[in-house]
Amino acid sequence: MLPNLADKHYVILRSPDWTNGEPVRGDIVVFRRPGPPYDLYIKRVVGMPGEEVRMTAGHVFLDGNLLKENYATIPPAPGYRDRGEWWTGPNEYVVLGDNRRDSEDSRVFGPVRRELVVGRFWFRYWPVSGWTTFT
Repeated sequence: MLPNLADKHYVILRSPDWTNGEPVRGDIVVFRRPGPPYDLYIKRVVGMPGEEVRMTAGHVFLDGNLLKENYATIPPAPGYRDRGEWWTGPNEYVVLGDNRRDSEDSRVFGPVRRELVVGRFWFRYWPVSGWTTFT
């Protein structure tokens, strides 16, 4: 999630209490990785239920329209996971890391089911110099 979050940063999560009880596009969420090893991951929601999500040359398209992203500041390396295509079902989300060059995300394990979401990133409290809230 560089440059926004790095290894060894400590964060506080909000329980899953989003508007209408669902994540929204742009939320940073913590979830259990679908399939082994079932670790906790933190990524950004880019694709919502019922959408066609396509990545071409590092650009994300939702139902054919370019998604404007100001948070993905490190694009994928050309030819290296810079493309993909997903159709999300009910209660499925496409999640991508902000550091597209070095992120294990939906490009590797596909959409994430809603029941795997643990919470939404709310506050980074360590290191102290990096205190940040996300609403």
